[in-house]
Amino acid sequence: MFCLLAVLAALAGCKQEESKPETPEEVLKQYQANIDKNKFEEARALSTPAGQQWLSELEAIISNEQVDSTVLDTRFLSLACEGAGDTLTCSCVLEDQYERYTAMYRLVRQEGQWLVDAPEEDIIIENDLIESIPDSLLEEYLDEEIRQD
Repeated sequence: MFCLLAVLAALAGCKQEESKPETPEEVLKQYQANIDKNKFEEARALSTPAGQQWLSELEAIISNEQVDSTVLDTRFLSLACEGAGDTLTCSCVLEDQYERYTAMYRLVRQEGQWLVDAPEEDIIIENDLIESIPDSLLEEYLDEEIRQD
């Protein structure tokens, strides 16, 4: 009986290694879940080098915010990936605790793993979107734009 308990305790203590997401959809959902929880290092592991740089910039922007204001709960309402070869474009409808929105992601297959690439274009801020961004994030974004000019 003691041996059985010891074996069960040893098995319970072993940490199972999390499997890497394999499909483009799994990769994208895990990537977004990591960003939602401010787990940027884990999100970078699912990103191309350009995507890693983009995430570092995003992390720097939100690092001055209160953690609870930057944690999101994003749900994929729809997700469709299409493309040929090792590059896919994924169209999504997402919803978090603040809004429902559409997003496009580009995934690239490198060394057998799907990775999320950096957005192709700079973020375009529209009037209705400006109202939903915390003031401090917007100020930092605008300051950065001014410094680059």
